[in-house]
Amino acid sequence: MSDSTTNSVSFPIPNSHDQRKLPLIIAEYCDFPLAYHEIEGVLYFSVQDWIRGVAQTDEPRKFWDNLKRRLKKVGIDMSSWWRQLPYIAADGKKYKMDHATHDALYQITQRMDANTGLRDVILTYLAKSGVVMDDIRIDPDKAMEIAIEGYRRMGKDDRWIGARLNGKIKRERFTSALKASVVDYLTQRHYAIATDDIYLGLWNRTAAQLKGELKLSSTASLRDNQPTLALIYQGLAEEVAAQKLLDKQELGWEEAEEIVCEVANIIGVQAQATSKYLSTDIATGKPLLSNPQS
Repeated sequence: MSDSTTNSVSFPIPNSHDQRKLPLIIAEYCDFPLAYHEIEGVLYFSVQDWIRGVAQTDEPRKFWDNLKRRLKKVGIDMSSWWRQLPYIAADGKKYKMDHATHDALYQITQRMDANTGLRDVILTYLAKSGVVMDDIRIDPDKAMEIAIEGYRRMGKDDRWIGARLNGKIKRERFTSALKASVVDYLTQRHYAIATDDIYLGLWNRTAAQLKGELKLSSTASLRDNQPTLALIYQGLAEEVAAQKLLDKQELGWEEAEEIVCEVANIIGVQAQATSKYLSTDIATGKPLLSNPQS
């Protein structure tokens, strides 16, 4: 069930003075209506409004019904995620419609097929805004099944899927270690620089350069398009960097970045040797250009 066109949307990281829930900020920047009710201090948002805006579909009810059926087939009962509340349609008629909290909306978005409407852009924005998709709190086994199912629909094999899921854990550990060890206030720009430090140390290229070689858009996920060994080496570099960062405390940003670069360069020596041994650019999966001696 992957429909709709993927639009290019750029969101601002929410201002600390903006106390609105992220769904309302997203709806404003994507220019779609999002009805909600406040009950005992908890906001319940219209699921169909959210799906219409995020999935970019004119049939949100059908989309929602299909999603519920698909998840039910793999044993996920989502009935506790929402409650039926009054909804006034554009024609002025009142209906009982599904409404959900912001956490449930994020879970619904995560379970849409990749490349559906604004789904990928919004999940990236939620991650950058400090929203943690805590599937472990819900059901780790079912969450893993959903992730594996989604990657298999993308044509990925089990070896790649294992490396990708493990890499997500390494990535979370790496960014958490940066936040915990650096005394300076880190913005999204700092995390992007640290990520490029990993790529430069391993592959001598930035994320943007690698995306260019793979002919990916600027908003596409690089790691969803890299080969297995690239994910393994990147995860290793982030894991080692995280451990080294956590061994230190009260670091300045420049000190932390120096550690990240040092680790990436150390592991990059092995990564480059492996690329040469396999005659493959591990970062992209493309054959290395031969350089015959004259």
